[in-house]
Amino acid sequence: MLYTFILWAVIGGILLIVVLNRVFRPKRANTSHGNELEKQSLLYRAWRSTASVIRRYTLQEGLPRLFPNTTRLQILILATLCIYLIIFSLVGIVYKTWITPIKNSDKHNTRTGLGGFSDRIGALAYALTPLTIALSTRDSILSLLTGVPYQHFQFLHRWTGRIILVQSFIHTIGWTVIEGKLYQPQPKVYNDFISQKYMIWGIVAQGLITFLFVFSLRPVIRWTGYEFFRKTHLVVAGLYLGACWGHWSRLACWMIASLGLLGLDLGARILRICLIHMGYKDGNKGLGFRAIQTRVESFRDPTGMILRLSFTHNHEPWKVGQHFYLTFPALSIWQSHPFTPASMPPIETVPPAHAYIIRARNGETGKLAALAEAGEKGNGEDFKTSVILTGPYGCSVVDREVSNLLAIAGGTGVSFTLPIINAALSDESSHTRNIEMVWIVRHPENLAWIAPELLALKSRLARGTSADRTEKGGAVTLHPSKRLRIRIFVTRAPETATHIHPKHGDTEKDVEISSASSSTSVSNISGIQDLLKPQPDFHVTYLDHAHPLIPGIIDSFMDETVESGRTQVAASGPPAFGTDIRAAVARRNEGRRVWRRDERGDVECVWDDRMG
Repeated sequence: MLYTFILWAVIGGILLIVVLNRVFRPKRANTSHGNELEKQSLLYRAWRSTASVIRRYTLQEGLPRLFPNTTRLQILILATLCIYLIIFSLVGIVYKTWITPIKNSDKHNTRTGLGGFSDRIGALAYALTPLTIALSTRDSILSLLTGVPYQHFQFLHRWTGRIILVQSFIHTIGWTVIEGKLYQPQPKVYNDFISQKYMIWGIVAQGLITFLFVFSLRPVIRWTGYEFFRKTHLVVAGLYLGACWGHWSRLACWMIASLGLLGLDLGARILRICLIHMGYKDGNKGLGFRAIQTRVESFRDPTGMILRLSFTHNHEPWKVGQHFYLTFPALSIWQSHPFTPASMPPIETVPPAHAYIIRARNGETGKLAALAEAGEKGNGEDFKTSVILTGPYGCSVVDREVSNLLAIAGGTGVSFTLPIINAALSDESSHTRNIEMVWIVRHPENLAWIAPELLALKSRLARGTSADRTEKGGAVTLHPSKRLRIRIFVTRAPETATHIHPKHGDTEKDVEISSASSSTSVSNISGIQDLLKPQPDFHVTYLDHAHPLIPGIIDSFMDETVESGRTQVAASGPPAFGTDIRAAVARRNEGRRVWRRDERGDVECVWDDRMG
C-alpha cells in the first residue's frame, strides 16, 4: 500500500507542477503589435526559449515502426512510467530463500521473495487502474488540469492498460508457482488455494482484462467493428473493476476511484445530451427531448461522396477546436462519431449554426450517404434527417499571443482549420496579424464543400484591394492590419472534364472540372468557376497526381511572410500528413534564436487527425 500511495503522490506532484505552470506561466506583455520580444521580461524569454527547445526534440515522431504517429514526448512519458514501475516493483523486497518444515510431515515449504514481489506488482496494477480510466474519458479531469485535449491521452491509455495486463499476468504466474510448487503437500495446497472465493474472482478478472486487450487490437477491431469494440470495452471494463474488487477488497479504494471516474464520465455525457436536446433554452416549446433536423448536401467526385451537414440549434456555444459526437437515429441510436464543426461559434447571443464536412466511408457514414442519395432522388432536393448532438469535447486551440498563423488542411480536415482562420481574422484584439490558409484537395470541385465560407474569405481579400491594402511578403494587408493569403493545391487530374479558364498568376491555364458523377450540373460548374476566379493572394496550384511537400509549404510561409513574432501551425488531415508537419515544425524551433530576441524561432504545432 505504501508504494501505491507513493505512486500517486508522484502523479499528483507532476499534475500540480503542470497546473502551476498553466496558472503562473509568464504572459506576453500588452505592447504594440510587431516584434515585441525585446520588450518582454527576461523570464518570458527564458520560458519561450525552453518551450522551443523542448518542441524541437520531442515534437517529432519516434520509433514509427513500433509506435506509429506518436511523438517523442508521448514515448518519453511512457518510458518514464515503465522505468518508475520497474524500480518500485523491485526495491525494498528481501531476496532470500527460507526452507520451513511442515508439521507431521517429511515435506517442507520453500519461502522466497517471490511472494512479496507478486503482491507488490499486483498492488501497483490496482493503483494504476484509476490513471488508465482517467486517460480514456471524454470529460477528462486530466484535460481540465493540463489543458491537453482528451484524444491526445489515448496512446497512454492503451499502453497503461497493457502494462496492467503484464503486471496481472506476472502476479498470477508468481502466486501459481508459489501455491502450486513451493508450498507442500501438493496437490492439496493448490486445490485449497484455487477454490477460494477471492481466487475465483481473480481468475474472472484475469479473463476480463485479457478480453479487453485482445478485442482492442486494431486487426480485431476491423474484424468485429468499432461499435462492438466501444460498447464491449465499456461494459467489460466495468465488470473487470468489480472482479478486482471481489479479488482483493483491501485494495478496493483504487477500484472505487476507477468506478467513480467512469460514472462521472457517463453522467456528464447524459447531462450534455439533456441540456442540448431537452429544450431548456427553448421556453416556447417547453421541456421534452427533441432531435435536431439537419440539412444534408452531397458532393460526389471520382473518389467518393462528401456530405455537408448544416443546422441551427439553440445551445451554449463551443470553443474553436472542439468537436461534437453526432448520432443519426434514422440509422442507429447506438452509434456516434466525432466531427469538428467547420463553422464558427457565435460571438453574439444567437443560436449557433453548425456545419460539418464528412467523407462517406464504410460503416455509419456510408449508410448516411446512401440514405441521403436515396432521399435526394425521392424529393429532388437536399435531404433532411435528424441528429443527436453530444459535446462539445476537447479544448480551445486559439492562441491569441501568436503573431503568425499557418493553417494547413488535407481534404475534410478543413473543418478543423477554417474556424481557426476565421477566429484570427475576426478578433482584432488578438496579436495574430499574418495569416495563411493552405488547403490540399483532390479535385477542383472539392472547393464546393465550403463554398460560402471560401467566398467570404475571398471577399476579405477583395476588401484588401482598396486604399488600405499594401503588399508585404507576398500577402495582402487587410484593414486595419491583418494579412491574409489563400493557397489551394489540387493533387489529382480529373478523368473527364469541362474546361474553364481561370488565371494562375499571370499565366492562363485550362482547369478540368470532373463530371464523373451524374449529379454534376451546369450550376455546380458555374459555382466552381466563381470559387476559382483569379484574385490577388488567392493561388490555385494544379499537381499531376502528386502531393505538395509539407516542409516546403512551412518554409515558404516562415521565410517569405514571417517578419517577427511567434508562429502557430494548425493542421488536420491523414495521419501521414501529421508526421510531415510535426517534423517540419520541430525543425523550425530554435531556442537560442528566441533567447536572442528573435521569436521566429518559436513555432507551435496544433494537430488534429480526425478527418470529419
